[in-house]
Amino acid sequence: MGGIREVVAVIVAADSATGRVVKAIDELTAHLPPPDEPWACPLCSTESWPCSRFNAAAHQVMTAGLQIRDWIPNDLHARLWGKPKPRSPAPPAPRPQAAPQSETWFDEESPDG
Repeated sequence: MGGIREVVAVIVAADSATGRVVKAIDELTAHLPPPDEPWACPLCSTESWPCSRFNAAAHQVMTAGLQIRDWIPNDLHARLWGKPKPRSPAPPAPRPQAAPQSETWFDEESPDG
């Protein structure tokens, strides 16, 4: 396999939303595939990515109210969520109602009308 992704350490408050699920975040990031093999889990040799352990950790992170996309590299977003769907066109705006037509098409108050 191609190795592991670069990682950084971050210090967060233990009682924050992130601090409460730090083990799940560690699990999530440990199972990120290498950049050159986005289908391969570096720890689960029998599963392709996203593997079941990644999915379980992702579920814990989401349950804590955190966004998974904030914890994985951008190049993997398409593997998780597929290609972004094209936005459907907005429904046409309702046509303005035409003012009621008067039988008289000229201004009766006008001196030349």
